[in-house]
Amino acid sequence: MERATVVADQVWYLLQQGGWVMLAIFLLGQAGWFLVMERWWNYRNQTRSVLDLLDADQAVGHGPEAQAALEARLLADKRVQGLFAEVTRAVTAVRGEGEEAMVRKAREVLHRGTHRVHKHLGTIAAVASAAPMLGLAGTVGGVMVTFQVITLYGIGNPAMMAGGIAEALMVTEAALVVALPLMILHDRLATRADQIESECVAGATRLIRAFAPGRDTLTLSLPHEDQMGNHGSAVRI
Repeated sequence: MERATVVADQVWYLLQQGGWVMLAIFLLGQAGWFLVMERWWNYRNQTRSVLDLLDADQAVGHGPEAQAALEARLLADKRVQGLFAEVTRAVTAVRGEGEEAMVRKAREVLHRGTHRVHKHLGTIAAVASAAPMLGLAGTVGGVMVTFQVITLYGIGNPAMMAGGIAEALMVTEAALVVALPLMILHDRLATRADQIESECVAGATRLIRAFAPGRDTLTLSLPHEDQMGNHGSAVRI
């Protein structure tokens, strides 16, 4: 309890010294970490190794009984979670309508699901980029306070000048402390999101091959957008 009180007092002291800029950086950091934890929890509930769920002999054609057994196993497997679970349910629901119906349904689910997988990543990147800008604003504010003191009292009293310099340095340090971890975590989360997307496309392709034997050259693709909403090249397996 005493430790929490000490931490709260230190945070309050920093907020008082840094002014409104320090408060903005603090709130921005809290929002960034909230989004990071939300994405981490979301990715934690995604299937980690989609292709491991599909055995090597299931990538080729099977009879109706083997296909029905594969469908039952995947739908009952607790490891099938997240986006791949949605793809599995969608593909198995229309497998009786043929390959084209399965491909169309898989693309629909993947197109919707990839937007959810990449959700909030652009906001985390924006927060990580905005924190140093706010730190620069606080630095300029602290320097202006220092020059005001010099204008009024000259440079003969370093103690009075120290307040503005301390404000500039503390705000800059706080901005860097907020921005650096968020930048690193954003990169890791973006890599994980791309991995989930690629694994689900590969898993959907193998699943459709298993339910539609005789097509060894099946290629499933979907439009890919980056975190800024720009269209990139299609993801192909």
